[in-house]
Amino acid sequence: MPDRYLRIARFLSLAAATCISLACGTNYVYSAYAPQLATRLHLTATESNLIGTFGNLGMYLAGIPSGILVDSKGPRLPVLIGAASLLIGYYPIYLAMEGGKGSANVFALCFFSALTGVGGCYSFNGAIKVAAVNFPQNRGTATALPLAAFGLSAFFFSFISSWLFPGNTSDFLLVLCLATSGMIFISFFFLRIIPVPTTYSAIPPRDMPESSRLRRTKSNEGRRSPAMSSYVEPGTSTISPDTTVVVANPDPMPDEGSSFLTKSSSSGGSEEYRVDAESNHGQVIGNSDIHHDHHIDIRGWALVRKAEFWILFFLLGLLTATGLMTINNIGHSVQALWTKFAPDKPPDYVQGQQSMHVSILSLCNFSGRMLSGVSSDIMYRKYGLQRLWLIVASASIFSLAQLCAVTVENPNWLWLVSSLSGLGYGVMFGVYPTIISEEFGLRGLSQNWGTMTLSAVILGQIFNIFYGRVYDHHSIITPEGSRECNVGLECYRNSYWITLGAVLLALAATLGAIKRHRGRSGYASISTHSA
Repeated sequence: MPDRYLRIARFLSLAAATCISLACGTNYVYSAYAPQLATRLHLTATESNLIGTFGNLGMYLAGIPSGILVDSKGPRLPVLIGAASLLIGYYPIYLAMEGGKGSANVFALCFFSALTGVGGCYSFNGAIKVAAVNFPQNRGTATALPLAAFGLSAFFFSFISSWLFPGNTSDFLLVLCLATSGMIFISFFFLRIIPVPTTYSAIPPRDMPESSRLRRTKSNEGRRSPAMSSYVEPGTSTISPDTTVVVANPDPMPDEGSSFLTKSSSSGGSEEYRVDAESNHGQVIGNSDIHHDHHIDIRGWALVRKAEFWILFFLLGLLTATGLMTINNIGHSVQALWTKFAPDKPPDYVQGQQSMHVSILSLCNFSGRMLSGVSSDIMYRKYGLQRLWLIVASASIFSLAQLCAVTVENPNWLWLVSSLSGLGYGVMFGVYPTIISEEFGLRGLSQNWGTMTLSAVILGQIFNIFYGRVYDHHSIITPEGSRECNVGLECYRNSYWITLGAVLLALAATLGAIKRHRGRSGYASISTHSA
């Protein structure tokens, strides 16, 4: 097939991946209807939080199995599974909203909420894999599009619903049910992994001239040669005369069924040749980060034995949990502040404010993902900076958001909390998959990303439940049987002191990781991509 048609097919596939991702991020819209669902079914804030938390649990716990399926069978089957799960998950929640109190118990709602998370995860993992593989030279920018669309999902569906069905939560849930599954199903037909032309091949030792043998490099040369750096011991910047180096075909064109079970970089049929490295001779062959990323293949038990895994796992957990607490509970925060500030405001007005803050969160999430994905490529390729500096930026933004959350009592200023939280969350997620692919390899990206997101399961649940407990502690039961908190900021302030401590810890840990690896110019990703 001519290159022109392949290029068109790649961009069509990227558009399909972006559309699929737009349908996958509906967990972020939960706070737009959570207070109304709780009122309709007479749920406590803790029970409402539990339903939202199970949506997040479904998404993150599905990460590993969906990653295995994507890496072993390709992205298309997981995308279809995701579409079906979203349809089956949202429809019973819609029926419960229609039926009112007694139509569904909390455990059933938690299960179906988890199913929506599972659906979003399966389809999203497939979309990200396609974007990353189809554009290896601009992976940060290419993956930024579906990542950003995922963050924009809440705004998109909230806007559509408020435009078509203002104030009608039941119809909003029906839109979520039908539109998410429908968008994914239609996009499925355009989603494919397209062959990428390669300019690199292995050179057998017998064909390698003396002048092409590997030579000792300076530390700054090693930094720019990721293909070589994957064979150098951590903390070293030169190759000793007795070092054995593997020069391999990096297989820059993985197929949709690349095996999950492969443990080494030789998977996919790449040929390996052992070459004795001699100082002061020759040059490094194939020194692009594309080749490096395809050569590395760390996953499974090998992954958990890496110190870099635990550093990235810890950081992702702290920051994700902090963001999710605001994303899942901004609706309750809006209600608490308006109930004290202007108790005469009608419910429809307060619900409109909830939707507005969900939209702010979503738009800032989208903006952060786009800026992060594109700027990470510029930072790394043009200035040689670690992508982890964007995690420093994310943690700093989150710190400001938490400070605003513990001080803002006027609901007209609550946009500071929602905008900063969305931006910090977007900056983090816009670059994290790229960091993971460069650190542990592209072949196992879906599985490794699923493993990483397990960190959010633990801390995310703790932070969300803690918010619910704090809110319930300050709530009263109305004559109608529903719960209401009328003390404003005090309804939830204490929960944000906890998250403030978490993001400051994450900020310190990220700076420590950058300092730790700054001097290591000859190793991979967070080790090599040094300032």
